[in-house]
Amino acid sequence: APAGLEVRAGSEDTTASGIPVGFTADGYPFLGDPNAPVIMEEFSDFQCPYCYRFHTETLPSLLENQIANGELTLVFYDFPLTNIHPQANTAHLAARCAAEEGAIAFWNMHDALFNNLAEWNGQGNAADLFAGYARELGLDMEAYTSCMASNRYADAVVAATNVGVDQGINSTPSFLLNGSLLAGAQPLQVFNDAISQVMSGEALAANDPAGAQPQAPLAAPTPATISNDYAASLGDPNAKVTIVEYTDYQCPFCQRHVAQTFPQLLSQMIETGRVQYILKDFPLESIHPEARRAALAARCAGEQDAYWEMHASLFSSQQQWSGQGSQADTVFAALAQDLGLDLGDFNQCLSENRYDSDIQGNLNEGAQLGVRGTPAFFINGYPITGAQPYDLFDYAIGLAEEGTLAEAYTQEPQEAQPTAAPSGPQDVPLDNAIFSIGDPNAPVVIVEYTDFQCPYCSRHFQQTFPQILSNFVETGQVRYVFKDFPLVSIHPQAVAASEAARCANDQDAYLAMHDTLFARQGEWSGRSNVTEIFTGFAAELNLDTDAFAECLTSNKYEAAVMADLEEGSQLGVRGTPAFFINGYLLSGAQPYSVFEQAINDLSAQ
Repeated sequence: APAGLEVRAGSEDTTASGIPVGFTADGYPFLGDPNAPVIMEEFSDFQCPYCYRFHTETLPSLLENQIANGELTLVFYDFPLTNIHPQANTAHLAARCAAEEGAIAFWNMHDALFNNLAEWNGQGNAADLFAGYARELGLDMEAYTSCMASNRYADAVVAATNVGVDQGINSTPSFLLNGSLLAGAQPLQVFNDAISQVMSGEALAANDPAGAQPQAPLAAPTPATISNDYAASLGDPNAKVTIVEYTDYQCPFCQRHVAQTFPQLLSQMIETGRVQYILKDFPLESIHPEARRAALAARCAGEQDAYWEMHASLFSSQQQWSGQGSQADTVFAALAQDLGLDLGDFNQCLSENRYDSDIQGNLNEGAQLGVRGTPAFFINGYPITGAQPYDLFDYAIGLAEEGTLAEAYTQEPQEAQPTAAPSGPQDVPLDNAIFSIGDPNAPVVIVEYTDFQCPYCSRHFQQTFPQILSNFVETGQVRYVFKDFPLVSIHPQAVAASEAARCANDQDAYLAMHDTLFARQGEWSGRSNVTEIFTGFAAELNLDTDAFAECLTSNKYEAAVMADLEEGSQLGVRGTPAFFINGYLLSGAQPYSVFEQAINDLSAQ
């Protein structure tokens, strides 16, 4: 039997029906006696219809029996399937914001989200509906609203999902009973039998959870409800198919879509009346700092009926204004002049930031719908991610016209389709790297793009990097190169941390500061006084603190950090940590075994 849950001090409470609730030491809400002999970990998605079935058909009996009797404790983990449930992530954030007022508040919001699923499912204004539930539950609305606006639990939701992924979870709902897997919204009797079996000290049969029936087929995605607030549109408003694109004018993949795919969509789908095409803004400012101004320039041109002309000009001239900072406006004005626009009106619109709130509205809506990168598309509400080839759009549009697009998301492939291999390794620049360790002539080079505030980068640093260092770097088999990729939209102190490491490098202490920043991430992440904290770290490392502080406050290395960011973006980096092993991209905090195999395979070539 398990030793019981480790409970966060001061978090325990009791529901009106006498059920103990609280949070584990890791912050996950539980329901039941933390010392119960069976711990059932639930990996759930608030928008998943099978999770809803478990909530309504099975959980009530478990509450009245095994949980009430002290035999079972339920621990809840976030596992939103955002590719098919675009409002799920926002729902999980709402539950976590409610949890700031205690475990009872979490479970009340948990129940409200499931009980009202039909109301918010597929709605673009789901966040507003969630705020209504919070108000009905008597939550502190100022605190709740601030929490939701800050997006402060986004990383925590991802971390919870990764807990499941690390244990083999790939669908919802899924349960671990003292570590044994039970998958799917099984009938109550299956849970009763499984709990009894685990209580007797037996593990559930692998791949046959308690004799359960085959898992239900994949759920079709819920078509997103998208507002009419857009930058521009083309085509017949009454067309049977509507494509909504969320775009970023500084994004190289959006540029590729405009150059390679959009012309065919325009001539074969839009101009023939089959498709209405709607464009919305989604500037990824953390990696594309001029993208928001470019979106504004397009909208300002739209005042003079030249939106699509400016749209084309911005993408075709992307290299001229990308990375120019405030000087980008000069390029935009030149483009407007080339288009014969009234420059006075255009520049006035730019200087007033006239459409900034509209751009932010598109950005917020996209985030609520699960957009994480660009370009992102919704075809009659169904998501398509990335700069896909025209053939995929042609296929999806045909299905949408037939009314069968949803079924394409539920079909089981006849055999697994491997991810397409890259045409070849990327040519990652090495001469501009801030720091590297290992033999410069090693047969394998690993380039890491990192974010010092990223929890997954921290996990890589703690769990995997030491093994790579001792087994491959120190033996001369690997050269390890460090580059910056601060995701400032979610990690506002990350740029300063990257600069701190570079300032330490001025005194030959890059690696020492690198290790300190990750090892003590919890001390500075989210703090406004990071300059003071980092200077304290420098003092502990016996650096010249005056020189270090001057370097940090002068933003001496900000441009270099942002250059790494742009470089990584051009190479296809979308999150951190990201690695190039002899030029081949490996994304995420992968286990050591993945690196070991890749290094050995490449060394043998």
